[in-house]
Amino acid sequence: MKKNLMLLMMMISIILNVVLVYKFFYQGEKVIIKKDSRSEIKMTKENREYVMAEMRGFLESVQKINDGIAKNDPNMVAGVGQQSGACKINTIPQGLVRSLPYEFKQMGFHTHELFDVMSKMAKQKYDRQEIQVKMNELLNNCVACHQTYKITAEP
Repeated sequence: MKKNLMLLMMMISIILNVVLVYKFFYQGEKVIIKKDSRSEIKMTKENREYVMAEMRGFLESVQKINDGIAKNDPNMVAGVGQQSGACKINTIPQGLVRSLPYEFKQMGFHTHELFDVMSKMAKQKYDRQEIQVKMNELLNNCVACHQTYKITAEP
């Protein structure tokens, strides 16, 4: 009788442990994601790919500027204007600008302009702190844009 009771208790313990391990390690909790409140910008797949590549280029430029500031190297900072400045505006695909909301265009053009300003500052009168202030302004544009908009491709 004692053996049967011990065997029963051990089986209950094993089953309980298996259930607990499943519940806490494998099943997890269901997470409810709040509805995305950003404005959706619909564009062609090609234009979306262009905008996404442009944003990746911005991020690479930000990294290079930060590296230039950290190394106190104005030449690194100055070179970024060629990569992400207003000169890139001439490469915009036809029809893209027309599909963008006015505020999005403002942020985009202002971002290109800030890259040019930082490049010019590095060439003319290099001041790490002043360039960092412009970098923060640029990053505020990035954050505002990503909080406000999402870009989807039209089917």
